[in-house]
Amino acid sequence: MTAAPSGAATQPAFVHETLPYRGDEEFLAGVVGFVRDGLARDETVVIVEPTPRLAQLREALRGDAGDLQFLDMTDVGANPGRIIAAWSAALDRATRAGRVLRGVGEPAHPARSATELVECELHEHLLNTAFDGGPAWRLLCPYDVEGLAPSVTARALTTHPFRAGPDGRPLPTGKHTARTPAELLCEALPPPSAEGVLRGEFGAGDVPAVRRTVAQYARSCGLSDDRAAGLELAASELATNSVRHGGGAGTLAMWTEPGAAVVEFSDAGRLIDPLVGRRPPATEEYGGRGVYLVHQLCDLVQVRCTTQGTTVRISTWL
Repeated sequence: MTAAPSGAATQPAFVHETLPYRGDEEFLAGVVGFVRDGLARDETVVIVEPTPRLAQLREALRGDAGDLQFLDMTDVGANPGRIIAAWSAALDRATRAGRVLRGVGEPAHPARSATELVECELHEHLLNTAFDGGPAWRLLCPYDVEGLAPSVTARALTTHPFRAGPDGRPLPTGKHTARTPAELLCEALPPPSAEGVLRGEFGAGDVPAVRRTVAQYARSCGLSDDRAAGLELAASELATNSVRHGGGAGTLAMWTEPGAAVVEFSDAGRLIDPLVGRRPPATEEYGGRGVYLVHQLCDLVQVRCTTQGTTVRISTWL
């Protein structure tokens, strides 16, 4: 455990804090102050922001010396399920160099769709599961009060144990809700909003057929050859997982949402690790590689586990 600021509750080693802001001035004041404090402490600072915010921060921090890295959230975190892997890699690099990591990340930015924002909220919860108990570091997550729905910014207080204080010290939100892994993934996904959903069942010998079916469907949606191939490979990995870990069989559904080709796999298996696929599997690990690959191949990956089994819904933008 790390020492807490005077008058505050004891902090965990991983300090996950939110920064609600209104407009550019509040954003820059909060983030630049946080970054400069880290640089003054000789910490490694990694900023992961959407493209417009990155440009503002590069300009504001021009001339600041130190171990400072900028990453584009619209690239690194295009699929929210990839972000924990990026932070895991940054933390590993800093720790190996004998340094403390300080991060800024804005996954829930206004350009996200409503479905993506749901996954961003799940991601914020899972950050606490992923990094609590590990090396000490701080992560500041800005939330645009003017650009996001009030419900999104309000729920940020439940996913973050801390909020940025006026003097730069983290303060408890008082609203953080610690949730178990089972609770995080138990809510069923909403049914398809589109008509004409294509459905089928598959068993142990049907994985090649599933792959061909998804490939044909991807091409019929107008996806480029590369993106169709990515969706095809992701489908093959998930069908294989259903056969190996989901009771030897599963169901497949395919449909289009506005701007997206969607493929969904369901089986009777039960997901044990809520972080599966969100962290790069260690070289000695056998499992988890397929779901990690799926996260890299798809624009959105939604995983849920209920009493009926596990559902994985993957989307590729058209």
